[in-house]
Amino acid sequence: MRIDVQCHIFPKIVEEFMLKNDFPKCTRMEGGLKCDFGSQTLFMPDVQYAPETIQKAMDRGGVDISIISSNIPDPGFLPPDAAGELCTKLNRATVEIADAAKGRFFSFAHLPWNHPDAAAREIDHAVALGMKGVMLFTRNGDFQVDDPRLEPVYDRIEAAGLPVFLHPTIPLWHEPIGSYGMVATCSLVMDTAYAFMRLCHSGVLDRHPEMNIVIPHAGGVLPILDGRLGYVPPATRKFIDPNKRTVLETLFSGQIWFDLANPSRHVLQYFKGYLGLERAMYGSDYPFCEQDFLTGLLEEMDFTPEEREGVNWKNANRLFHLGLEGKKA
Repeated sequence: MRIDVQCHIFPKIVEEFMLKNDFPKCTRMEGGLKCDFGSQTLFMPDVQYAPETIQKAMDRGGVDISIISSNIPDPGFLPPDAAGELCTKLNRATVEIADAAKGRFFSFAHLPWNHPDAAAREIDHAVALGMKGVMLFTRNGDFQVDDPRLEPVYDRIEAAGLPVFLHPTIPLWHEPIGSYGMVATCSLVMDTAYAFMRLCHSGVLDRHPEMNIVIPHAGGVLPILDGRLGYVPPATRKFIDPNKRTVLETLFSGQIWFDLANPSRHVLQYFKGYLGLERAMYGSDYPFCEQDFLTGLLEEMDFTPEEREGVNWKNANRLFHLGLEGKKA
């Protein structure tokens, strides 16, 4: 069995809201939606995000189940009230897509993080719908992930037992790096690191020790920052709160999980040696990476049979409480 924990869809309800929004400037074109962020233009092809196309890609990659979530532009680009309305409709639409796929899909919930009261209410809606986790974007309008106004939302998520998938979006600093496609190739994984560090330094993860976080892309740049994060020069130690876990302590804790959506043999080998595979999961970031490519790459890695089984499905089954223990692996 193989479970893809990062597979993106783009329901029409998202397009309806984004077409009415000022930023990004979205335009319906033949075959898809163009989203212009000024520094970066994204095109969302209809056929690529069609559930039947995704299932064919899964079949080619030997993926049995995908946990689906909507791609960027995310609800945080909308005004708070509109974000709240979209998330309620989007979560229903995502579950309907999953139900229609008859066992091929589970789903993540989207929250209006820039409207904390509505976000807290939407968690109850997501639980009632049977969704398996929630998406947290690296920024949500003017809200950074460590904004104190989000504390009740984290309280509700922890109480509900829903894992949080930390996903990048177009960062606040996108304009200076808008050339050469560097927003897509570089800044997204860097912004994920910044957001995770905010969750650590602010104490959000210390205050919510039962809330699990999934970091995508094999940890992104975080493993490479080990020397910077692990060694604190004497001149800066007075700025570090000794009562909080460090970023590295949190990164290596059982609270943090990872997907392996990083199609590089060298990076994945480094990840295994650095963080191990006990909390690592198959994730393609479809349509960024086709599942057949990632599957072939992972099959070439020197994983033990137990590690391979964990990455392919057992770790995801354990984290997201998918109830697949009795299914054929």
